Amino acid sequence: MRISNLKKHSGFLCAALAVVTAIVLRQIGFRVEKERDWVCSFLRGATYIGLFTVWGISVRNRIIQPQVRRYLTAISMLMVFWITVRTTRYSLAEAFWLMRHLWYLYYLPMLFIPLLAVFIAMSLGKPESFRLPKWTALLYIYTAALVLLVLTNDLHQLVFVFPADAVEWVDDYSYAACYFLAIGWNVLCTLTALVAMLMKCRVPHSRKVLMLPFIPAAFALLYGVLYVLRMLGVFPLTWLRVIAGDMTVVFCLMIAAVLESCIQCGLIQSNTHYDELLQCCTLRVQLTDPDYQVLLASRSAEPLPVEIMRQTEAKPVRLDGGLRLSGAPVRGGHVLWTEDVSELLEVLEELQDVKDSLEDSNALLRAEYTLKAREAHIAEQDRLYNIIQQETAPRIALLAALTDEFEAARSEPERKKLLGKMAVIGAYLKRRSNLIFLADKSPMLQGKELTLTFGETMDNLELCGVTCGLLAERNGPVEAGQLMSMYDFFEEIVERSLDSMTTVTVWIGQADGALRITVNTDSAADLAPLASDSVSVLRDEDGEWQLSMVLDGGEPE
Repeated sequence: MRISNLKKHSGFLCAALAVVTAIVLRQIGFRVEKERDWVCSFLRGATYIGLFTVWGISVRNRIIQPQVRRYLTAISMLMVFWITVRTTRYSLAEAFWLMRHLWYLYYLPMLFIPLLAVFIAMSLGKPESFRLPKWTALLYIYTAALVLLVLTNDLHQLVFVFPADAVEWVDDYSYAACYFLAIGWNVLCTLTALVAMLMKCRVPHSRKVLMLPFIPAAFALLYGVLYVLRMLGVFPLTWLRVIAGDMTVVFCLMIAAVLESCIQCGLIQSNTHYDELLQCCTLRVQLTDPDYQVLLASRSAEPLPVEIMRQTEAKPVRLDGGLRLSGAPVRGGHVLWTEDVSELLEVLEELQDVKDSLEDSNALLRAEYTLKAREAHIAEQDRLYNIIQQETAPRIALLAALTDEFEAARSEPERKKLLGKMAVIGAYLKRRSNLIFLADKSPMLQGKELTLTFGETMDNLELCGVTCGLLAERNGPVEAGQLMSMYDFFEEIVERSLDSMTTVTVWIGQADGALRITVNTDSAADLAPLASDSVSVLRDEDGEWQLSMVLDGGEPE
Protein backbone atom coordinates (compact mmCIF):
# COMPACT_ATOMS: atom_id res chain seq x y z
CA MET A 1 0.00 0.00 0.00
CA ARG A 2 1.37 3.38 -0.94
CA ILE A 3 2.11 5.91 1.78
CA SER A 4 -0.64 8.25 0.53
CA ASN A 5 -3.24 5.47 0.74
CA LEU A 6 -1.95 4.49 4.18
CA LYS A 7 -2.34 8.07 5.38
CA LYS A 8 -5.79 8.24 3.83
CA HIS A 9 -7.02 5.13 5.63
CA SER A 10 -5.10 5.66 8.87
CA GLY A 11 -8.30 6.61 10.74
CA PHE A 12 -10.06 3.42 9.73
CA LEU A 13 -7.01 1.35 10.65
CA CYS A 14 -6.87 2.93 14.12
CA ALA A 15 -10.59 2.32 14.62
CA ALA A 16 -10.20 -1.31 13.55
CA LEU A 17 -7.25 -1.72 15.91
CA ALA A 18 -9.34 -0.32 18.79
CA VAL A 19 -12.20 -2.75 18.03
CA VAL A 20 -9.81 -5.71 17.82
CA THR A 21 -8.24 -4.66 21.13
CA ALA A 22 -11.66 -4.52 22.76
CA ILE A 23 -12.58 -7.97 21.36
CA VAL A 24 -9.35 -9.43 22.72
CA LEU A 25 -10.06 -7.89 26.14
CA ARG A 26 -13.55 -9.47 26.07
CA GLN A 27 -12.14 -12.89 25.31
CA ILE A 28 -9.54 -12.48 28.04
CA GLY A 29 -12.34 -11.55 30.44
CA PHE A 30 -14.05 -14.88 29.74
CA ARG A 31 -10.92 -16.75 30.75
CA VAL A 32 -9.67 -14.92 33.84
CA GLU A 33 -10.92 -15.13 37.36
CA LYS A 34 -14.13 -13.27 38.13
CA GLU A 35 -12.30 -10.92 40.50
CA ARG A 36 -10.12 -9.73 37.61
CA ASP A 37 -12.80 -9.63 34.95
CA TRP A 38 -13.77 -6.04 35.90
CA VAL A 39 -10.34 -4.81 34.76
CA CYS A 40 -10.89 -6.14 31.26
CA SER A 41 -14.45 -4.80 31.25
CA PHE A 42 -13.27 -1.35 32.32
CA LEU A 43 -10.47 -1.26 29.73
CA ARG A 44 -12.86 -2.44 27.01
CA GLY A 45 -15.42 0.23 27.95
CA ALA A 46 -12.72 2.92 28.02
CA THR A 47 -11.54 1.81 24.57
CA TYR A 48 -15.00 2.18 23.05
CA ILE A 49 -15.66 5.47 24.85
CA GLY A 50 -12.40 6.84 23.48
CA LEU A 51 -13.23 5.52 20.00
CA PHE A 52 -16.66 7.17 19.84
CA THR A 53 -15.35 10.37 21.45
CA VAL A 54 -12.64 10.69 18.80
CA TRP A 55 -15.22 9.94 16.10
CA GLY A 56 -17.48 12.70 17.44
CA ILE A 57 -14.61 15.20 17.41
CA SER A 58 -13.73 14.12 13.88
CA VAL A 59 -17.33 14.68 12.79
CA ARG A 60 -17.36 18.21 14.21
CA ASN A 61 -14.23 19.02 12.19
CA ARG A 62 -15.45 17.51 8.93
CA ILE A 63 -19.13 18.37 8.59
CA ILE A 64 -20.01 21.78 7.15
CA GLN A 65 -23.78 22.15 7.65
CA PRO A 66 -24.36 23.36 11.26
CA GLN A 67 -27.56 21.37 11.85
CA VAL A 68 -26.08 18.12 10.55
CA ARG A 69 -22.91 18.67 12.59
CA ARG A 70 -24.98 19.29 15.72
CA TYR A 71 -27.05 16.12 15.30
CA LEU A 72 -24.02 13.93 14.54
CA THR A 73 -22.27 15.28 17.62
CA ALA A 74 -25.36 14.46 19.69
CA ILE A 75 -25.35 10.91 18.31
CA SER A 76 -21.70 10.42 19.29
CA MET A 77 -22.49 11.71 22.81
CA LEU A 78 -25.45 9.31 23.08
CA MET A 79 -23.20 6.41 22.10
CA VAL A 80 -20.64 7.44 24.72
CA PHE A 81 -23.50 7.64 27.24
CA TRP A 82 -24.69 4.17 26.16
CA ILE A 83 -21.24 2.58 26.59
CA THR A 84 -20.79 4.34 29.94
CA VAL A 85 -24.12 3.05 31.26
CA ARG A 86 -23.37 -0.46 29.99
CA THR A 87 -19.90 -0.49 31.59
CA THR A 88 -21.30 0.81 34.88
CA ARG A 89 -24.09 -1.76 34.85
CA TYR A 90 -21.75 -4.74 34.51
CA SER A 91 -19.47 -3.42 37.22
CA LEU A 92 -22.28 -3.83 39.77
CA ALA A 93 -22.41 -7.28 41.28
CA GLU A 94 -25.40 -7.44 43.61
CA ALA A 95 -27.42 -4.23 43.02
CA PHE A 96 -30.07 -5.95 40.88
CA TRP A 97 -32.59 -3.11 41.02
CA LEU A 98 -29.98 -0.58 39.89
CA MET A 99 -28.70 -2.93 37.19
CA ARG A 100 -32.23 -3.29 35.79
CA HIS A 101 -32.80 0.47 35.61
CA LEU A 102 -29.39 1.05 34.02
CA TRP A 103 -30.50 -1.50 31.45
CA TYR A 104 -33.66 0.50 30.88
CA LEU A 105 -31.47 3.54 30.17
CA TYR A 106 -30.10 1.69 27.12
CA TYR A 107 -33.29 2.65 25.32
CA LEU A 108 -32.64 6.39 25.63
CA PRO A 109 -29.85 6.31 22.96
CA MET A 110 -31.47 3.33 21.18
CA LEU A 111 -34.62 5.36 20.44
CA PHE A 112 -33.17 8.84 19.98
CA ILE A 113 -30.22 7.98 17.71
CA PRO A 114 -32.46 6.82 14.79
CA LEU A 115 -34.65 9.89 15.28
CA LEU A 116 -31.61 12.17 15.07
CA ALA A 117 -30.59 10.31 11.90
CA VAL A 118 -33.97 11.30 10.38
CA PHE A 119 -33.32 14.92 11.33
CA ILE A 120 -29.89 14.68 9.69
CA ALA A 121 -31.50 13.48 6.46
CA MET A 122 -34.00 16.36 6.60
CA SER A 123 -31.20 18.91 7.07
CA LEU A 124 -29.01 17.77 4.18
CA GLY A 125 -28.71 20.27 1.35
CA LYS A 126 -30.28 23.06 3.40
CA PRO A 127 -28.70 26.49 4.09
CA GLU A 128 -26.95 27.23 7.37
CA SER A 129 -29.99 29.16 8.64
CA PHE A 130 -32.29 26.15 8.16
CA ARG A 131 -34.38 25.03 11.12
CA LEU A 132 -36.55 21.93 11.31
CA PRO A 133 -40.31 22.45 10.87
CA LYS A 134 -42.31 22.81 14.06
CA TRP A 135 -44.21 19.59 13.43
CA THR A 136 -41.02 17.57 14.06
CA ALA A 137 -41.56 18.30 17.76
CA LEU A 138 -44.24 15.58 17.58
CA LEU A 139 -41.49 13.05 16.74
CA TYR A 140 -39.61 14.13 19.86
CA ILE A 141 -42.74 13.69 21.93
CA TYR A 142 -43.47 10.22 20.53
CA THR A 143 -39.89 9.04 21.06
CA ALA A 144 -39.79 10.45 24.57
CA ALA A 145 -43.06 8.64 25.33
CA LEU A 146 -41.48 5.33 24.25
CA VAL A 147 -38.45 6.02 26.45
CA LEU A 148 -40.76 6.80 29.37
CA LEU A 149 -42.60 3.51 28.82
CA VAL A 150 -39.31 1.64 29.12
CA LEU A 151 -38.11 3.56 32.19
CA THR A 152 -41.42 2.92 34.00
CA ASN A 153 -41.66 -0.73 32.96
CA ASP A 154 -41.61 -1.89 36.60
CA LEU A 155 -45.03 -0.29 37.04
CA HIS A 156 -46.84 -1.84 34.05
CA GLN A 157 -44.51 -4.39 32.33
CA LEU A 158 -45.77 -3.35 28.88
CA VAL A 159 -42.25 -3.57 27.44
CA PHE A 160 -40.58 -6.42 29.35
CA VAL A 161 -42.42 -9.10 31.27
CA PHE A 162 -40.74 -10.68 34.32
CA PRO A 163 -41.78 -13.92 36.08
CA ALA A 164 -44.37 -13.31 38.77
CA ASP A 165 -42.44 -15.37 41.35
CA ALA A 166 -39.07 -13.73 40.66
CA VAL A 167 -37.65 -12.06 43.78
CA GLU A 168 -34.72 -10.37 42.05
CA TRP A 169 -34.33 -10.15 38.29
CA VAL A 170 -31.17 -11.03 36.41
CA ASP A 171 -31.94 -11.97 32.79
CA ASP A 172 -35.12 -13.99 32.96
CA TYR A 173 -37.72 -11.99 31.03
CA SER A 174 -39.84 -11.90 27.87
CA TYR A 175 -40.96 -9.16 25.51
CA ALA A 176 -44.32 -7.38 25.56
CA ALA A 177 -46.15 -5.45 22.83
CA CYS A 178 -44.54 -2.06 23.49
CA TYR A 179 -41.08 -3.55 23.00
CA PHE A 180 -41.88 -4.41 19.39
CA LEU A 181 -43.43 -0.96 19.03
CA ALA A 182 -40.11 0.59 20.06
CA ILE A 183 -38.09 -1.73 17.80
CA GLY A 184 -40.42 -0.99 14.90
CA TRP A 185 -39.95 2.75 15.48
CA ASN A 186 -36.16 2.20 15.41
CA VAL A 187 -36.27 0.32 12.13
CA LEU A 188 -38.66 2.83 10.55
CA CYS A 189 -36.51 5.82 11.50
CA THR A 190 -33.32 4.10 10.31
CA LEU A 191 -34.74 3.15 6.91
CA THR A 192 -36.38 6.57 6.50
CA ALA A 193 -33.09 8.31 7.18
CA LEU A 194 -31.13 6.13 4.75
CA VAL A 195 -33.67 6.41 1.93
CA ALA A 196 -33.97 10.18 2.39
CA MET A 197 -30.18 10.56 2.28
CA LEU A 198 -30.00 8.40 -0.84
CA MET A 199 -32.70 10.46 -2.59
CA LYS A 200 -30.95 13.74 -1.75
CA CYS A 201 -27.52 12.58 -2.88
CA ARG A 202 -26.15 14.43 -5.92
CA VAL A 203 -22.69 12.84 -5.98
CA PRO A 204 -22.12 10.93 -9.23
CA HIS A 205 -21.08 7.66 -7.52
CA SER A 206 -22.10 4.27 -8.71
CA ARG A 207 -25.07 2.53 -7.15
CA LYS A 208 -22.69 0.06 -5.53
CA VAL A 209 -20.99 2.85 -3.56
CA LEU A 210 -24.27 4.50 -2.59
CA MET A 211 -25.57 1.23 -1.18
CA LEU A 212 -22.59 1.01 1.17
CA PRO A 213 -24.46 2.47 4.21
CA PHE A 214 -27.14 -0.23 3.90
CA ILE A 215 -24.61 -3.00 4.59
CA PRO A 216 -24.01 -2.19 8.28
CA ALA A 217 -27.70 -1.25 8.61
CA ALA A 218 -28.74 -4.67 7.30
CA PHE A 219 -26.21 -6.35 9.57
CA ALA A 220 -27.58 -4.44 12.58
CA LEU A 221 -31.13 -5.50 11.66
CA LEU A 222 -30.11 -9.15 11.29
CA TYR A 223 -28.20 -9.03 14.55
CA GLY A 224 -31.21 -7.55 16.32
CA VAL A 225 -33.50 -10.32 15.05
CA LEU A 226 -31.03 -13.06 16.07
CA TYR A 227 -30.52 -11.43 19.46
CA VAL A 228 -34.28 -11.39 20.15
CA LEU A 229 -34.64 -15.01 18.96
CA ARG A 230 -31.84 -16.07 21.28
CA MET A 231 -33.40 -14.22 24.22
CA LEU A 232 -36.79 -15.81 23.48
CA GLY A 233 -35.16 -19.22 23.43
CA VAL A 234 -36.25 -20.01 19.87
CA PHE A 235 -32.65 -20.69 18.86
CA PRO A 236 -29.83 -21.09 21.37
CA LEU A 237 -27.23 -19.39 19.14
CA THR A 238 -24.48 -19.75 21.71
CA TRP A 239 -21.93 -18.73 19.10
CA LEU A 240 -23.61 -15.32 18.84
CA ARG A 241 -22.92 -14.59 22.48
CA VAL A 242 -19.28 -15.59 22.11
CA ILE A 243 -18.63 -13.60 18.92
CA ALA A 244 -20.92 -10.58 19.35
CA GLY A 245 -22.67 -10.97 22.65
CA ASP A 246 -22.34 -7.32 23.65
CA MET A 247 -25.46 -5.84 22.02
CA THR A 248 -24.59 -2.28 23.08
CA VAL A 249 -21.19 -2.32 21.44
CA VAL A 250 -22.46 -4.00 18.27
CA PHE A 251 -25.23 -1.45 17.75
CA CYS A 252 -22.95 1.51 18.51
CA LEU A 253 -20.38 0.23 16.02
CA MET A 254 -23.05 -0.35 13.37
CA ILE A 255 -24.54 3.13 13.92
CA ALA A 256 -21.12 4.73 13.58
CA ALA A 257 -20.41 2.55 10.52
CA VAL A 258 -23.67 3.58 8.84
CA LEU A 259 -23.11 7.29 9.44
CA GLU A 260 -19.44 7.16 8.49
CA SER A 261 -20.37 5.28 5.30
CA CYS A 262 -22.83 8.06 4.48
CA ILE A 263 -20.05 10.61 4.95
CA GLN A 264 -17.53 8.65 2.88
CA CYS A 265 -19.85 8.04 -0.07
CA GLY A 266 -21.15 11.60 -0.11
CA LEU A 267 -24.64 11.14 1.28
CA ILE A 268 -23.58 13.46 4.13
CA GLN A 269 -21.45 16.28 2.76
CA SER A 270 -18.09 16.88 4.42
CA ASN A 271 -15.04 19.05 3.80
CA THR A 272 -12.55 16.24 3.36
CA HIS A 273 -10.69 14.71 0.39
CA TYR A 274 -8.96 17.97 -0.46
CA ASP A 275 -6.06 16.14 -2.02
CA GLU A 276 -8.34 14.25 -4.42
CA LEU A 277 -10.26 17.41 -5.19
CA LEU A 278 -7.12 19.34 -6.01
CA GLN A 279 -5.83 16.54 -8.21
CA CYS A 280 -8.98 16.76 -10.34
CA CYS A 281 -9.28 20.55 -10.14
CA THR A 282 -8.40 22.56 -13.23
CA LEU A 283 -7.96 25.73 -11.19
CA ARG A 284 -4.55 26.79 -9.92
CA VAL A 285 -5.14 26.43 -6.19
CA GLN A 286 -2.74 26.11 -3.27
CA LEU A 287 -3.34 25.52 0.45
CA THR A 288 -0.64 26.80 2.79
CA ASP A 289 0.06 26.96 6.50
CA PRO A 290 0.14 30.34 8.36
CA ASP A 291 3.76 30.86 7.15
CA TYR A 292 2.75 30.28 3.50
CA GLN A 293 4.43 26.91 3.27
CA VAL A 294 2.49 24.95 0.62
CA LEU A 295 0.64 21.92 2.01
CA LEU A 296 -1.58 20.99 -0.95
CA ALA A 297 -1.60 22.25 -4.53
CA SER A 298 -3.43 21.42 -7.74
CA ARG A 299 -1.52 20.02 -10.67
CA SER A 300 -1.66 23.26 -12.63
CA ALA A 301 -0.50 25.48 -9.75
CA GLU A 302 2.98 26.91 -10.13
CA PRO A 303 5.35 27.63 -7.22
CA LEU A 304 5.31 31.24 -6.07
CA PRO A 305 7.64 33.26 -3.83
CA VAL A 306 6.43 33.69 -0.25
CA GLU A 307 6.72 37.50 -0.57
CA ILE A 308 4.21 37.55 -3.43
CA MET A 309 1.83 35.23 -1.59
CA ARG A 310 1.89 37.51 1.45
CA GLN A 311 0.82 40.47 -0.71
CA THR A 312 -2.57 38.81 -1.29
CA GLU A 313 -3.49 39.63 2.32
CA ALA A 314 -4.09 43.23 1.22
CA LYS A 315 -5.40 42.78 -2.34
CA PRO A 316 -5.06 40.49 -5.40
CA VAL A 317 -1.66 40.56 -7.08
CA ARG A 318 -1.21 40.98 -10.83
CA LEU A 319 1.20 38.40 -12.33
CA ASP A 320 2.83 38.19 -15.74
CA GLY A 321 0.89 36.70 -18.61
CA GLY A 322 -2.46 38.15 -17.65
CA LEU A 323 -2.70 36.17 -14.40
CA ARG A 324 -4.11 37.37 -11.08
CA LEU A 325 -3.22 35.81 -7.72
CA SER A 326 -5.87 36.04 -4.98
CA GLY A 327 -5.86 34.74 -1.43
CA ALA A 328 -8.06 34.34 1.61
CA PRO A 329 -7.47 33.13 5.17
CA VAL A 330 -8.83 29.75 6.21
CA ARG A 331 -8.61 27.88 9.46
CA GLY A 332 -5.02 26.75 9.88
CA GLY A 333 -3.54 28.72 6.99
CA HIS A 334 -4.41 30.34 3.67
CA VAL A 335 -5.89 29.40 0.31
CA LEU A 336 -4.49 30.99 -2.84
CA TRP A 337 -5.77 30.70 -6.38
CA THR A 338 -4.54 32.01 -9.72
CA GLU A 339 -6.93 33.16 -12.43
CA ASP A 340 -6.29 33.85 -16.08
CA VAL A 341 -7.77 37.30 -16.54
CA SER A 342 -6.09 38.12 -19.84
CA GLU A 343 -9.39 38.10 -21.72
CA LEU A 344 -10.95 40.17 -18.97
CA LEU A 345 -8.09 42.67 -19.21
CA GLU A 346 -8.64 42.93 -22.96
CA VAL A 347 -12.32 43.57 -22.38
CA LEU A 348 -11.45 46.17 -19.74
CA GLU A 349 -9.13 47.91 -22.20
CA GLU A 350 -11.88 47.93 -24.81
CA LEU A 351 -14.32 49.26 -22.24
CA GLN A 352 -11.82 51.96 -21.27
CA ASP A 353 -11.54 52.99 -24.93
CA VAL A 354 -15.30 53.06 -25.23
CA LYS A 355 -15.48 55.06 -22.00
CA ASP A 356 -12.98 57.63 -23.31
CA SER A 357 -14.91 57.87 -26.58
CA LEU A 358 -18.19 58.29 -24.72
CA GLU A 359 -16.68 60.96 -22.48
CA ASP A 360 -15.55 62.89 -25.56
CA SER A 361 -19.00 62.49 -27.11
CA ASN A 362 -20.64 63.54 -23.87
CA ALA A 363 -18.41 66.61 -23.67
CA LEU A 364 -19.48 67.60 -27.19
CA LEU A 365 -23.12 66.91 -26.38
CA ARG A 366 -22.89 68.96 -23.17
CA ALA A 367 -21.33 71.85 -25.09
CA GLU A 368 -24.01 71.56 -27.76
CA TYR A 369 -26.73 71.39 -25.12
CA THR A 370 -25.31 74.41 -23.31
CA LEU A 371 -25.20 76.34 -26.58
CA LYS A 372 -28.76 75.38 -27.48
CA ALA A 373 -29.96 76.20 -23.98
CA ARG A 374 -28.30 79.60 -24.24
CA GLU A 375 -29.83 80.17 -27.66
CA ALA A 376 -33.24 79.14 -26.31
CA HIS A 377 -32.80 81.48 -23.37
CA ILE A 378 -31.87 84.36 -25.66
CA ALA A 379 -34.79 83.52 -27.94
CA GLU A 380 -37.12 83.47 -24.97
CA GLN A 381 -35.76 86.81 -23.79
CA ASP A 382 -36.21 88.24 -27.28
CA ARG A 383 -39.78 86.96 -27.36
CA LEU A 384 -40.58 88.57 -24.02
CA TYR A 385 -38.83 91.80 -24.97
CA ASN A 386 -40.82 91.90 -28.21
CA ILE A 387 -44.04 91.39 -26.24
CA ILE A 388 -43.03 94.17 -23.84
CA GLN A 389 -42.16 96.45 -26.71
CA GLN A 390 -45.48 95.79 -28.44
CA GLU A 391 -47.50 96.24 -25.23
CA THR A 392 -45.70 99.39 -24.07
CA ALA A 393 -44.84 101.03 -27.40
CA PRO A 394 -47.35 103.94 -27.00
CA ARG A 395 -46.04 104.78 -23.52
CA ILE A 396 -42.44 104.57 -24.68
CA ALA A 397 -43.25 107.03 -27.45
CA LEU A 398 -45.04 109.24 -24.91
CA LEU A 399 -42.03 109.05 -22.56
CA ALA A 400 -39.74 110.03 -25.45
CA ALA A 401 -41.95 113.01 -26.28
CA LEU A 402 -41.98 114.11 -22.63
CA THR A 403 -38.22 113.84 -22.57
CA ASP A 404 -37.94 116.14 -25.56
CA GLU A 405 -40.31 118.63 -23.91
CA PHE A 406 -38.28 118.45 -20.71
CA GLU A 407 -35.08 119.32 -22.59
CA ALA A 408 -36.83 122.23 -24.35
CA ALA A 409 -38.51 123.61 -21.21
CA ARG A 410 -37.06 126.82 -19.79
CA SER A 411 -38.91 127.36 -16.51
CA GLU A 412 -38.32 125.24 -13.45
CA PRO A 413 -42.06 124.68 -12.64
CA GLU A 414 -42.62 123.39 -16.14
CA ARG A 415 -39.61 121.08 -15.94
CA LYS A 416 -40.79 119.79 -12.55
CA LYS A 417 -44.24 119.07 -13.92
CA LEU A 418 -42.81 117.21 -16.91
CA LEU A 419 -40.51 115.25 -14.63
CA GLY A 420 -43.53 114.12 -12.56
CA LYS A 421 -45.31 112.91 -15.68
CA MET A 422 -42.17 111.06 -16.77
CA ALA A 423 -41.96 109.35 -13.34
CA VAL A 424 -45.58 108.21 -13.63
CA ILE A 425 -45.04 106.85 -17.17
CA GLY A 426 -41.78 105.19 -16.08
CA ALA A 427 -43.48 103.48 -13.15
CA TYR A 428 -46.11 102.10 -15.53
CA LEU A 429 -43.46 100.79 -17.93
CA LYS A 430 -41.62 99.07 -15.07
CA ARG A 431 -44.68 97.42 -13.49
CA ARG A 432 -46.25 96.50 -16.85
CA SER A 433 -43.04 94.79 -17.98
CA ASN A 434 -42.84 92.94 -14.68
CA LEU A 435 -46.41 91.66 -15.15
CA ILE A 436 -45.51 90.34 -18.61
CA PHE A 437 -42.57 88.40 -17.17
CA LEU A 438 -44.68 86.99 -14.34
CA ALA A 439 -47.56 86.06 -16.68
CA ASP A 440 -45.15 84.08 -18.83
CA LYS A 441 -44.30 81.87 -15.82
CA SER A 442 -47.81 81.42 -14.42
CA PRO A 443 -51.31 82.50 -15.57
CA MET A 444 -52.27 83.22 -11.94
CA LEU A 445 -50.56 85.93 -9.87
CA GLN A 446 -50.54 86.42 -6.13
CA GLY A 447 -52.89 89.07 -4.72
CA LYS A 448 -49.95 91.14 -3.45
CA GLU A 449 -48.94 91.90 -7.06
CA LEU A 450 -52.15 93.91 -7.41
CA THR A 451 -51.22 96.16 -4.48
CA LEU A 452 -47.60 96.51 -5.57
CA THR A 453 -48.56 97.40 -9.16
CA PHE A 454 -51.13 100.10 -8.38
CA GLY A 455 -49.20 101.28 -5.32
CA GLU A 456 -46.04 102.20 -7.24
CA THR A 457 -47.96 104.31 -9.77
CA MET A 458 -49.83 106.08 -6.96
CA ASP A 459 -46.56 106.82 -5.16
CA ASN A 460 -45.34 108.66 -8.25
CA LEU A 461 -48.72 110.43 -8.64
CA GLU A 462 -48.36 111.82 -5.16
CA LEU A 463 -45.04 113.35 -6.25
CA CYS A 464 -47.09 115.28 -8.76
CA GLY A 465 -49.41 116.57 -6.03
CA VAL A 466 -52.24 114.09 -6.62
CA THR A 467 -53.95 112.64 -3.56
CA CYS A 468 -54.39 108.88 -4.08
CA GLY A 469 -56.31 106.10 -2.38
CA LEU A 470 -56.41 102.32 -3.01
CA LEU A 471 -58.84 99.79 -1.55
CA ALA A 472 -58.24 96.23 -2.77
CA GLU A 473 -60.83 93.77 -1.47
CA ARG A 474 -59.28 90.96 -3.38
CA ASN A 475 -56.94 88.74 -1.33
CA GLY A 476 -56.78 85.62 -3.47
CA PRO A 477 -54.93 84.96 -6.71
CA VAL A 478 -55.67 87.14 -9.74
CA GLU A 479 -55.47 86.18 -13.40
CA ALA A 480 -52.49 87.88 -14.99
CA GLY A 481 -54.59 89.02 -17.97
CA GLN A 482 -57.21 90.62 -15.71
CA LEU A 483 -54.59 92.43 -13.65
CA MET A 484 -52.94 93.84 -16.78
CA SER A 485 -56.34 94.94 -18.15
CA MET A 486 -57.18 96.78 -14.91
CA TYR A 487 -53.75 98.38 -14.82
CA ASP A 488 -54.00 99.53 -18.45
CA PHE A 489 -57.47 100.94 -17.69
CA PHE A 490 -56.15 102.87 -14.69
CA GLU A 491 -53.12 104.14 -16.64
CA GLU A 492 -55.33 105.42 -19.46
CA ILE A 493 -57.38 107.47 -16.96
CA VAL A 494 -54.23 108.81 -15.30
CA GLU A 495 -52.63 109.90 -18.56
CA ARG A 496 -55.82 111.74 -19.71
CA SER A 497 -56.28 113.42 -16.29
CA LEU A 498 -52.73 114.06 -15.17
CA ASP A 499 -52.77 117.79 -16.00
CA SER A 500 -56.08 118.56 -14.25
CA MET A 501 -56.84 116.07 -11.47
CA THR A 502 -55.98 116.51 -7.80
CA THR A 503 -57.47 113.32 -6.34
CA VAL A 504 -57.92 109.75 -7.53
CA THR A 505 -59.19 106.66 -5.66
CA VAL A 506 -59.30 103.05 -6.78
CA TRP A 507 -61.51 100.23 -5.51
CA ILE A 508 -60.96 96.66 -6.66
CA GLY A 509 -63.22 93.84 -5.54
CA GLN A 510 -65.94 91.33 -6.31
CA ALA A 511 -69.40 92.53 -7.34
CA ASP A 512 -72.28 90.46 -8.71
CA GLY A 513 -69.98 87.50 -9.26
CA ALA A 514 -67.52 89.48 -11.41
CA LEU A 515 -64.24 91.23 -10.77
CA ARG A 516 -64.71 95.03 -10.83
CA ILE A 517 -62.41 98.05 -10.67
CA THR A 518 -63.86 101.49 -9.92
CA VAL A 519 -61.84 104.73 -10.33
CA ASN A 520 -63.04 108.06 -8.90
CA THR A 521 -61.29 111.32 -9.86
CA ASP A 522 -61.94 115.07 -10.02
CA SER A 523 -60.26 115.39 -13.41
CA ALA A 524 -61.34 118.28 -15.66
CA ALA A 525 -60.53 116.21 -18.74
CA ASP A 526 -63.26 114.57 -20.77
CA LEU A 527 -63.22 110.88 -19.86
CA ALA A 528 -66.49 109.97 -21.60
CA PRO A 529 -64.71 108.48 -24.64
CA LEU A 530 -63.45 105.65 -22.37
CA ALA A 531 -66.97 104.19 -22.09
CA SER A 532 -67.48 100.77 -23.70
CA ASP A 533 -69.38 97.53 -23.17
CA SER A 534 -67.21 96.65 -20.16
CA VAL A 535 -66.58 100.23 -18.94
CA SER A 536 -69.24 102.53 -17.51
CA VAL A 537 -68.53 106.27 -17.17
CA LEU A 538 -70.52 108.59 -14.89
CA ARG A 539 -70.04 112.28 -13.91
CA ASP A 540 -71.89 113.80 -11.00
CA GLU A 541 -73.07 117.38 -10.45
CA ASP A 542 -69.78 118.33 -8.80
CA GLY A 543 -67.84 117.32 -11.88
CA GLU A 544 -66.30 114.13 -10.37
CA TRP A 545 -65.92 111.15 -12.60
CA GLN A 546 -66.68 107.52 -11.68
CA LEU A 547 -65.40 104.92 -14.12
CA SER A 548 -66.01 101.17 -13.59
CA MET A 549 -64.68 98.21 -15.50
CA VAL A 550 -66.22 94.77 -15.12
CA LEU A 551 -64.10 91.74 -15.98
CA ASP A 552 -65.53 88.31 -16.67
CA GLY A 553 -65.01 85.71 -13.96
CA GLY A 554 -64.91 86.03 -10.22
CA GLU A 555 -63.10 84.15 -7.52
CA PRO A 556 -61.19 81.18 -8.94
CA GLU A 557 -62.52 77.80 -7.89
